[in-house]
Amino acid sequence: MYISEILKSLRSESRLTQKQLGQRLGISQATIACYENGLREPHIESLIAYADLFDCSVDYLVGRSDDFGGPIGKNAAPVLTQEEIALVKQYRELDRVSRQKLEGYLACLKQN
Repeated sequence: MYISEILKSLRSESRLTQKQLGQRLGISQATIACYENGLREPHIESLIAYADLFDCSVDYLVGRSDDFGGPIGKNAAPVLTQEEIALVKQYRELDRVSRQKLEGYLACLKQN
């Protein structure tokens, strides 16, 4: 997968517009669009900002790893197990309607 596809996928899954993401990262909406369309590649500072925001590794963002990973340090997210990684991959393959159904099912399970 290309970096542009990964960045767009993360934004879409987070239900952020390009403008909202740009505001959170301190980057213009036009720059986000260029990244997602493969017209430009982000500088390392931008990649780190993406990684911090989405709690993933820079290696994941640039397509060097299938492991979502995560940053190291006091704000680090817990490392995902192989089972969790497999579930995330399956979730990403679902269409919007199927994702909503799954999220509803999970909400019901959490109530029990």
